[in-house]
Amino acid sequence: MKSPKSIVALIALSLLTAGFAFAAGEKNEAPASKPAGCCAKADKAGEKCGHGCCTEAAKDGNNCEKCKGSGKIEKKEKAAN
Repeated sequence: MKSPKSIVALIALSLLTAGFAFAAGEKNEAPASKPAGCCAKADKAGEKCGHGCCTEAAKDGNNCEKCKGSGKIEKKEKAAN
């Protein structure tokens, strides 16, 4: 007969493994586009960001990675009134 300690250890190990498997699957669901903080502030104020690095990245259609942005710039749809 197996000892109860080894059975409990086996159950704990399997639960831990399952937890890691589910956590790894959720990591890949990050947002595809994230504007830089400076660009978001400027957009909220109705202006364009004045940083040179942000302007260069925007010419290529990307968010500035130097200012902690990522991905392509998403086009905003204007709301019809």
